[in-house]
Amino acid sequence: MSRQTRRSLLATAGAALTGTLAGCGDLDPRSKETSVEYDDSAIAALPGDIPAVPPATPVQPTDVHLTSARDRIRSLLEDTDLSRVPNATVREELARERESARAALSPDDEGNTVDALAGLTHPRSEAMFVDAGFAAFDDSLTPDDVTARRERHHEDAESFLSDYAYVGPPDDPVGTFAQHARITDWASSGTRLTEPEQHHEYENTVLRVAELAQRVEWGRAYAADARRLHEHYTSTLDDPRDYGERFASVAATLVDDVASHATPPDWEALGSDVDRDIGDTPGEKVLQELSRIRWAGAETAVEHHDDGNDAGAVVPAMRALTADRAFTDARNAISDGAYGVPESVDPVAAERTAAVEGLRALLDTAPELLARRLAGYVHNLLRNADRAADERPGATDGAYLYAEYAVANRFAAAAPAVVQRVRDALVA
Repeated sequence: MSRQTRRSLLATAGAALTGTLAGCGDLDPRSKETSVEYDDSAIAALPGDIPAVPPATPVQPTDVHLTSARDRIRSLLEDTDLSRVPNATVREELARERESARAALSPDDEGNTVDALAGLTHPRSEAMFVDAGFAAFDDSLTPDDVTARRERHHEDAESFLSDYAYVGPPDDPVGTFAQHARITDWASSGTRLTEPEQHHEYENTVLRVAELAQRVEWGRAYAADARRLHEHYTSTLDDPRDYGERFASVAATLVDDVASHATPPDWEALGSDVDRDIGDTPGEKVLQELSRIRWAGAETAVEHHDDGNDAGAVVPAMRALTADRAFTDARNAISDGAYGVPESVDPVAAERTAAVEGLRALLDTAPELLARRLAGYVHNLLRNADRAADERPGATDGAYLYAEYAVANRFAAAAPAVVQRVRDALVA
């Protein structure tokens, strides 16, 4: 695996994006499967404004918390004179990580939001790559040292979750859930990332130590942020109520409903009940992508539920339920002739417009804290398609964009019903 590929995977790991799942081909923006020649200028004109998705967490990190995360990056990068490293390959690798970590300290990351803090988790690990690599070069850090560090942080992350309590205001189960869903998601990431790692990219001793320490720091950052946000949140509660049993009941019901989709689907059978050939069409890719989202969400929901992370199981179950509804709606539309190969960019533009309007409608759905969790997914789908159209208009197939916008549109349209269902379960 190349360094750039590994970096790309790292940047998206906490998001659980479906495009990285094994065993099924992703939609390729550079594919030219159709014989239609699309107007490059029309494709380049597709991207536009996308509604912003506000934070889905009611109590945000403090300014001190964000400052501490940024200071962690700065402190790790101090006293690392890379010019002392004689090996050019090692020196350049450390320098790349250093510049990437520094970029996270730009003014763009300002803002007292949970998203700003989440955006500083991986940069902290990049800074650790530099610090640990330089320490290994100086013979002051060994793989055994990093292993001891990993074990300590893993134990801390596990103990935090083992003693976890879903407490919140007595009259706000939705807000309580939204808060704990974020905290336990970070804590689970911290536990997972501090587990022993079997794959190692580097043979060079210095880079090997840097790689090991980077992953540990990534997990430590998630776990530390979870603990600190939890402490801040609980400090705001005057008369806390324990919602553990309620969240467990909601999670169990939702997971039961999606568990049948937690195994890879039969990709060949996805469009078998459609009374026409949809092979190599946007319709086929829409069904594949929605099925992939459903599978990923269901699998994650089952795993979290089995681990006792009830709040963490609900969000991916919501995603799976939404994808399942969207899949059914899309399949019915395809049966009626929708999502064939577009003859021009006009249907693509119309699908994007529908997806944006669907996102706006979803953001207006109550309760907003639940709707925003699904809206963020739609936003990412739209943003990724827009980025392909904007950056590579001449290399991006219009049929690919049609399918991507269609997935966003169908998912957005299916989401409000799921939001309402989960809301009713939480307040019952």
